[in-house]
Amino acid sequence: MTEPGPEPDQAAIEEELRAHLDALRERRGVITKAPERGSGVSFGKRVGDGTTEAVSRLTDVGVVDSLNATEERIERALAKLEEGSYGICDRCGEPIPA
Repeated sequence: MTEPGPEPDQAAIEEELRAHLDALRERRGVITKAPERGSGVSFGKRVGDGTTEAVSRLTDVGVVDSLNATEERIERALAKLEEGSYGICDRCGEPIPA
């Protein structure tokens, strides 16, 4: 068993988590922003007509799913900071190494 390290600076951790959360939400907002009127993409009958846009939108869906999962983890970390259990594993109750 290793010796516990110094106590983490919880104020700095919270600041970093909140900054990361803000950036994540901003990125998700950009990705999910509705297209401007008149910029519609038509999907024609030939391969390649709109394919790039379709693939891009599918990629965006995957990115947003990942951002949502990350947001949940950050919100849980912030809740643990607030309740005083930050740095303790939810599953086993043991301290999490820095």
